[in-house]
Amino acid sequence: MSYRNKRYVKISIIIYISVIKKDTTFKTINFFYDKITSNRLIITKYFNIELINLYYISSIMKINHPKIKVLILWGIVLCSFTGFWIGHVYISNYQTFVAPQNYLVRAKHYLQEGQKEKALQEIEWGMNTFRPVSSETLAFLMKIKKDNLEENKYNELEKKYQITMLLEKCNSSENIQLDTQILDTCEISFPSLSKSTQSSVFSLWKLLTRRTLKCMQGINLSGNQILNFLYYSGGIFCGNSNIGNTGITVDDDLLIVSEGSAEGSGAQIWFQGKNYAGNRRGFYVFILTPPPCKVFRADRFDIWESRNEAIKMEQFLEEVPEGYIGAFAVADEATENMTDTLEQILLRFGFSKQTYDRNELKLFGYGYAFAGIGVKGVKEGTAVQNWAKYDPSKKSIPIAVVGILKGGEKK
Repeated sequence: MSYRNKRYVKISIIIYISVIKKDTTFKTINFFYDKITSNRLIITKYFNIELINLYYISSIMKINHPKIKVLILWGIVLCSFTGFWIGHVYISNYQTFVAPQNYLVRAKHYLQEGQKEKALQEIEWGMNTFRPVSSETLAFLMKIKKDNLEENKYNELEKKYQITMLLEKCNSSENIQLDTQILDTCEISFPSLSKSTQSSVFSLWKLLTRRTLKCMQGINLSGNQILNFLYYSGGIFCGNSNIGNTGITVDDDLLIVSEGSAEGSGAQIWFQGKNYAGNRRGFYVFILTPPPCKVFRADRFDIWESRNEAIKMEQFLEEVPEGYIGAFAVADEATENMTDTLEQILLRFGFSKQTYDRNELKLFGYGYAFAGIGVKGVKEGTAVQNWAKYDPSKKSIPIAVVGILKGGEKK
């Protein structure tokens, strides 16, 4: 008997014993799965090997009756394929369990096993990586933290849950109820808005509720309530004019909104009362000089349409001097023809790959909303960025909001 046939006899015996003894451990299944897949055997070829195995196994067992040999053969074949099927199901379930986007599944599993801290770490990692956060995720987080959080912090978490629930209902109904009093206060103390910023906030809100948040059209909110709503719905705001952890400041308020998918209303980049983005598809770029901030350049690149647009954006950003401030917003889609070079240039503005698209770490994925403010030449991961996943199976339009305000800080 050749070494190859001996090896598959051994595999058959292992699977046979595993199934009979109900010892379908991951180690045994994985061994069998690797042996089969690594040799790229098709089913027909595997059957031929099993036929050869019958002869040697029956010889070893010293059984000469042909019918018994056939029964043994088919028993081994059935047990082998049963073992393979069980292994395949087990491995598929395992792959689903470890997939990055299934952090809530893992967190629930850890909590059931009594590993509360591990469950908390998993859920917080997932919330920072996959946006927007679902109401189910927030409800689970509230369950874990209920006994450990101070009352005011728990109330803040509950507000996020209520706003998230409202947004999920907003996708299927135009008539929603909101107790606006929950927006009177926020864990971020937003400053008194200047006249131009106040005007920008109302204009931003009008564009946002025209289509994406249509259910909010009949609800009257003040400027600060709008900012509180955007914060509780996943917006990221930096106070005291700081651009994240770059060490650079902007000497006026800067607000950015990105709406992914073709159903969105576009992008918004508000600075000193003017919107430097629009409703056309593309990647909007707005460049400011270092303080005192002056508008340097602004443009739009339809990367979905053409690779040439991505190359143009590369050239545009290469010409931006070090230390200049860049504001970015996606309208509809901006990854179809994204180049590695362009992605690397964006990372030079302090952005970093923090989310996943098809299990691959990315800056943002297909149809995602993406909004960010960075500084060319700073360390990767120090800029301000936000994103929201596009899910074609849902009616919701992904929204990402970031803002730099003169005042305001977390309480």
